[in-house]
This record gives sequence, C-alpha cells and structure tokens, in this order.
Amino acid sequence: MPCLFLLHLAKQSVMKQLFKDYFSFSTKERNATIFLLLLMAVFIIVPYVYKKQKSNSYLNEETKSEIAAFQQIKIVAPSNGGNQYKNYTNESVDYKTTNTTFKPFFFDPNTVDAKGWEQLGLRAKTIQTILNYRYKGGKFRQPTDIKKIWGLRDDEAERIIPYIQIASVNNQAFTNRNGFANNNSVNKLEPVDINTATPEMFKHLPGIADGLHYKIVKFRDKLGGFISIDQVKETYGITDSAFQLLQPYLLLKTTDIIRLNINTASEFELSAHPYIERHVAKAIVLYRQQHGNYASINDLKKIVFIKDAFLKKIGAYLTVE
Repeated sequence: MPCLFLLHLAKQSVMKQLFKDYFSFSTKERNATIFLLLLMAVFIIVPYVYKKQKSNSYLNEETKSEIAAFQQIKIVAPSNGGNQYKNYTNESVDYKTTNTTFKPFFFDPNTVDAKGWEQLGLRAKTIQTILNYRYKGGKFRQPTDIKKIWGLRDDEAERIIPYIQIASVNNQAFTNRNGFANNNSVNKLEPVDINTATPEMFKHLPGIADGLHYKIVKFRDKLGGFISIDQVKETYGITDSAFQLLQPYLLLKTTDIIRLNINTASEFELSAHPYIERHVAKAIVLYRQQHGNYASINDLKKIVFIKDAFLKKIGAYLTVE
C-alpha cells in the first residue's frame, strides 16, 4: 500500500514538472509574448480606425457639397417687374444646362444680367452664384475680383477678364436689359501714344487688368522706349486676348528712344536692358577692353555668339557715339 502511494506521488511530481517545462515562460519569453500580442492588436485595430476616419472624411465632403448645392438652389435675384424678388430658376437659363457658347462683349460684372452671363459662356450654376453674390451686396471693384466666385473655373475667369469694364467716374460701362454691353463709353476712349502715355492713361483701356498699366510703363522705361506697338505685347502679364483688345487703342507717335553707347556703357547698364542677357553684356565689355572702341553696331558681330537676329532686335537701342 505505501508503495502505491509513493508511486502515485511520483507520477504527480512528473506531471507537474512536465507542465512547468511546457507551459511556463522565462522573463524574456513573457516580454516577447506580450509584445507580439500588442503588435497583433495594433494590426487589428488600425485598419478599422483608418476606415472609419476615411468614411467620415468622405461624409464631410459630401455634406459640404450638399449644403453648397442647397444654398445655390435657394438663390434669388432682383426682378425688373412684378414681384420685388424672384428665384433665379425662373430665368431663361436652365439650371441643369451647361452653357459652352462664348460671345464676348465689354461688360460690367456689377450690372450684367443672366442672359449677358450666358453669352459669356458661363454655366447656369455659376451664374446663380454671381447673382446671389450681387443680391447680397457683393461688388466687383476690379476685374480680378471675378475669381472670387465659387465654382468659376480658372479658364473661364481668364477668358472673360479682358472684357470687364467696371463702372467708375472716369469710365462708365452699362448693360442693357438683355445683358449686352452698351459700348458708348468704350467707343469714346481715345487711343494713347505708347511712348508718352501715363499709367493712368493706360488704366482705362480695354484688356488692362492686374496692374498692367504700371507694368507697361515700367517695361517701356527699361527698354528706353517702344519702337513698335507689338512690343507692348512683350509686357509681362499681357495675354494674347488682352492685347487684341488693347491694340486698337495704341498709337506710336513719339519715336525718340534712349540708346545705350556700347563704347561707354558698363556691364551693369547693358544687362539692365530687357533684350541683353548678362553674358552678352559681359562679352560686349570684354571685347571693347581687348580690341578698343566699336566703330559701328555691326562690329558686335565679331563676338562669336552674337547673330544678325539679335542685332536686328537690339540695334535700335544701341549707339557708338
């Protein structure tokens, strides 16, 4: 009997040892197990949280779009007859229609009506936004203010800005009830001499926006004067469409220009001219120092990289006297 008892105790001891050997952990093993469990939890939780945040983000954007659409549907604009106000959806422009027709005319964005905006090729939703902006007291004080309109694309803004003529004391631009410009004020504009006109004289000409009147004068001063009307187009910021509007009002009466003496001008003075790059100015001065004064403008051809095309462009602005 005692032997059986001892045998039973021995078996229990062996089982405990086996259990301890297989199911107990050292400190390092325990730490590694905890780390792995935490890492698994992170991989399980992160996708769920990210998905939830992403879903909320999309929901916010959709909500914003719905609010914006709702606000535009509620837009109202002044009416010329009957009720004092009416909803824009009663206008002839279909809210769902996208207008791609572009028939430009000079206009004042503060007065032109829905049909006028249609003729300028704007979409119905954008027209609604503009009318609502005006109805609430919004004013366009300069042509580029049109870019503030929500929903107006950059290409649409750039297309219509050259035709904007905002009414002022010196330059009144009116529109008739159909939204077409009355160009009486535009027709009264007098052409200006591009070599003597002040920034203020340029300011009220068609196609002038974004401070172009100052840029034209600044470019003219750097050149030393214009020798052709086409040079005005080289002014930084003038687009082809803006120049087409501006060109009929430009004259070249005064042809006196400031010339640079290539026998006395410094490298700095030469490179300050818009047509002369710094390395060209340096070459002109170095050649003069090595070979003496230039006898004529054509002597510049002796500098290897100066070609006839360059001399044709810059020649009128140079002298050897």
